[in-house]
Amino acid sequence: MTDIYIISGFLGAGKTTLIKTMVRSAFRNKEIVVIENDFGEAGIDAGLLRECNLAVTSLSDGCICCSLTGDFEKAIERVVKEYAPEAVLVEPSGVGKLSDIIKICFKQEDKGCLHLKKAITVVDVRSFDKYRKNYGEFFEDQIAYADLIMLSHQEEAAEEIRTVGAKLRELNPEARIEADFWESIPASVFRQGLRNSSIFRLEMETAVAMKPVRIRKSREQSKKAGFIRRHFAGEVFASVTIEWKESLTEEQLQKKVMHVAAYAEGEILRGKGIVASGSRGLVFHYLPDYLSIEPVNTTGNQVCFTGTGLNEKQIRMLFSEETV
Repeated sequence: MTDIYIISGFLGAGKTTLIKTMVRSAFRNKEIVVIENDFGEAGIDAGLLRECNLAVTSLSDGCICCSLTGDFEKAIERVVKEYAPEAVLVEPSGVGKLSDIIKICFKQEDKGCLHLKKAITVVDVRSFDKYRKNYGEFFEDQIAYADLIMLSHQEEAAEEIRTVGAKLRELNPEARIEADFWESIPASVFRQGLRNSSIFRLEMETAVAMKPVRIRKSREQSKKAGFIRRHFAGEVFASVTIEWKESLTEEQLQKKVMHVAAYAEGEILRGKGIVASGSRGLVFHYLPDYLSIEPVNTTGNQVCFTGTGLNEKQIRMLFSEETV
């Protein structure tokens, strides 16, 4: 039977990096397949994972917990049938709800071909308070239903680890929390351990599949009728994908990304992409107050920005403008 591992986490937390770490440690010489979900149209992380000689199935332009649920279920079935892997690593989009993805996996588990082994959530220590305050419905769900919580960017916010750890315990008193550098964590941490009781409760629920929530005309009427307004990712977040075929230097790419970040309407929470730079490629990762650009041995022509209140036309214009 194939084991499924869900690698969850908010935008830019470090999910793809963790998967690479797990492949080198917990799944060395194992037959694994990655199902990667990008909220935007561009499957950028899938390309980076394929560089590691991994079999990757990419689902983009939506969330597997809502708009792409059917595609996700079919992808699981196809992967198990075609590859018969020892494990499937699922990387949801950063705005997906972990509880919904777990329910979908349980639905597949009932068919007898796979087993949900572990739900892992990556938490960026630097952004914990901001994301919890502004996007709590999504952010807290990813934490509350995790078996294992991996802290990222510890070296940049070492003094905050204890405080964030205490807040994580409030949201999830059962999960194991790892604050060590990932390369030093034993493989057994990823592959063994107790299941969160919140996941057991999900397993017992009768409504496994996603169902739309009835919306009343007013919030007051909703309260009286007992309805709770439930948001889906597409109602809160937006994504803009840009095809970019021109070659860029690292300096040019940096100026373009920061130009968009400085002048775009709304709030950009995440930016990433691969562009050509001569005979090789450049991959960039943007978070508020953070930008990294690295050369890669693959070329690409897509950049993607995700956030709230974004103006697609404006972002395209800003990225294409000449910057000095």
